[in-house]
Amino acid sequence: MGKGGAPRFPESAIVGGRFGTARIRGHVEPGVTASQEGASTSRELSSLVREKSALERMQQLGRLGKGRMNKTEAAYADQLEARKHAGDIVDFSFESVKLRLADGTWYTPDFEVTLPGGELEVHEVKGRWTDDARVKFKVAAERYRNRRFIAVFRDGHHGWRFEIREVR
Repeated sequence: MGKGGAPRFPESAIVGGRFGTARIRGHVEPGVTASQEGASTSRELSSLVREKSALERMQQLGRLGKGRMNKTEAAYADQLEARKHAGDIVDFSFESVKLRLADGTWYTPDFEVTLPGGELEVHEVKGRWTDDARVKFKVAAERYRNRRFIAVFRDGHHGWRFEIREVR
């Protein structure tokens, strides 16, 4: 590392204003060594690295902002809409409830579904489980016994697999 924590690159790494395949803004002038360029090259390289927005970071992690569905959730919402149209369910809503699990710990299920008899189901759509999500799902099922908890997973491109958690 160079002064101020900026990375130092050998002169051989920067050729003709390029660092690897990346173009360096305000490229290094021919005949100027990296040591002469020093901090300005490091600043130029740093300026090329764009900070990701919070939304981009959350999308990258598979977590979107409140009220925004990922692709799997949107596909499942289409499935629920078809079930609603067929009369299998009365209604459904996305991230409409927030269930308290403990002091400072909350669980917001993906979908709350109302069945024709008035029963409530919680549908949690997952690509894969994280430990935190699985624990919250199980604790919520134990605590809110007036709802049936269902984990929903993609099964191929057009199918769904369900894991029902009923505590009676």
